[in-house]
Amino acid sequence: MRTPGTSATPELPDPHWSYGFLIPHDPRAASVVRAALRAILRATRLGCVADTVELLTSELITNAYRHSPSDAYVNVEHTPDALTVTVWDHCADPPVPTGVQRDDDAESGRGLTIVEACADEWGVRHFPYGKAVWFSVVSKVEEGGA
Repeated sequence: MRTPGTSATPELPDPHWSYGFLIPHDPRAASVVRAALRAILRATRLGCVADTVELLTSELITNAYRHSPSDAYVNVEHTPDALTVTVWDHCADPPVPTGVQRDDDAESGRGLTIVEACADEWGVRHFPYGKAVWFSVVSKVEEGGA
């Protein structure tokens, strides 16, 4: 219900915001995170980057599930310049370097190559009990309705 005198179009969101998710060590995690990201990006008028962000986040969540024995944490942060997604897991091993050649018939091992190709920036931060893999994409809030 609209309050008299208010606009039918919601105001633009604050240019800096952050959402975080504790992700259980569950094979359904990537699907759940993709759905949550799509809802967040639509609500914050960043749907223009949703497909790329969903794909790259799914790759990082899948790596965390495959290589870490426990839960992971995902943080989505928007600044006026970029949208950054970080996935923390408890596996201290560094991700497979992007320069490693894969067999064309291999069914896995291309995730970080996809991240490198599609993200504007990406990297890894190492911690005593795991690591954080992150990527950023340039984003611009869409004009008009949500």
